Amino acid sequence: MSIVVIVVAAMLGLAAAVLLVRMTVGPTILDRSVALDVLMAVTICAVGLYAGHTGSTTVLPLLLGLSMVGFVGAVSIARYASGSDDVAAEDDDDQRQGER
Repeated sequence: MSIVVIVVAAMLGLAAAVLLVRMTVGPTILDRSVALDVLMAVTICAVGLYAGHTGSTTVLPLLLGLSMVGFVGAVSIARYASGSDDVAAEDDDDQRQGER
């Protein structure tokens, strides 16, 4: 079983490294937001892997807290970014106002 834990931990570490690169290089705020959201999911998986490997139930509130923070963060960023970089929607609004 320890080989499986090592392989899964290595995969989660690789995913976290790739996501950190994506958060740094991402050209738009939405790319960075998606990378941050997936990084939160990778972190939750890593804590779940630890809980499963050790049999400890004391980290379950941490999982719940991370899930809530991840959800609220993703929704907040989506709400913030909904009106900032949408050029196509602005063009449609300009055309509609020109028709009136």
